[in-house]
Amino acid sequence: ETQNLIPVLGCITVCDCGMAPLNMRVVGGASSSEGSWPWLASLHIGSAGIPRFHTCGGTLLNQQWVLTAAHCIQMTVGDYTVFLGRQTQQGPNPNEIQRSVRQILIHPSYNVSPLNGSDLALLLLDSAVQYSNYIRPVCLADSASTFNDTFCYLTGWGNDTVLGGLRALIPVVSRAQCQRHYPSVNITAAMLCAGEPGKGICQGDSGSPLICQQNSAWIQAGVVSFGDICAKGIPDVYTRVSAHQTWIRDQVAAGGGPAEVSQIGFSTFVSGGGATGSSSSSSSTAGLRHVTLSSLLLMMALLG
Repeated sequence: ETQNLIPVLGCITVCDCGMAPLNMRVVGGASSSEGSWPWLASLHIGSAGIPRFHTCGGTLLNQQWVLTAAHCIQMTVGDYTVFLGRQTQQGPNPNEIQRSVRQILIHPSYNVSPLNGSDLALLLLDSAVQYSNYIRPVCLADSASTFNDTFCYLTGWGNDTVLGGLRALIPVVSRAQCQRHYPSVNITAAMLCAGEPGKGICQGDSGSPLICQQNSAWIQAGVVSFGDICAKGIPDVYTRVSAHQTWIRDQVAAGGGPAEVSQIGFSTFVSGGGATGSSSSSSSTAGLRHVTLSSLLLMMALLG
């Protein structure tokens, strides 16, 4: 069933996920106002003597867990810092907080193959965060969700340090159309493809969310996994969140503690419930470009 997502004054619970009270949505890819995407996380990496820098995006699931892409994790747990409430990668961010990472959980199937639709990692923060208008949890699409004929938002900084957390409004495309662009990879049911010419992922977007709006709630459909770097006309591939509901829920619950850190908000997204528009899944394949397996592995390294 679709949750009835109603904000509770003075208290934010998992049932209040996906609420962005300051969101002033901008269509097409312009920067957005502070607090527009309050679940968006910036994952920084660095070790002793090396300045930290943004490497990947992520999303806040509750007061202590963040979801990102498995291929973003290339170093040890102590080398990562998570920033929340961040508007820009340059200059002051008066509403942000930062946390170290206590534990990293990689989806077990990712270790078998990085291109099998299990490109997910969960980060346990070293201490719980306090919610505000600028820091709130996202809703995750549950296993009953469908995304046919839907437009969603790619949110993240990519290679632009001052983009403000908004990339583009893009159509979800069919699995069959996506497969034609990636002949060396099996586009599985655990993947979701989205994008159109001029709008897509870029360096630093790995782990960032594909977010779809349903009524007043924002629901995460996917996690950036791989694609043809920087919006060259080929749909990008996301790990489909709804295919991994059980794994995500069970890992977070196993951490124990109160509901604020052991539960996540899941919601059913119904096709056609996103932003106005129809999917480009039936668009022409004239001039179709293919991406090879070797170039895909290089892209994943560059995107992260």
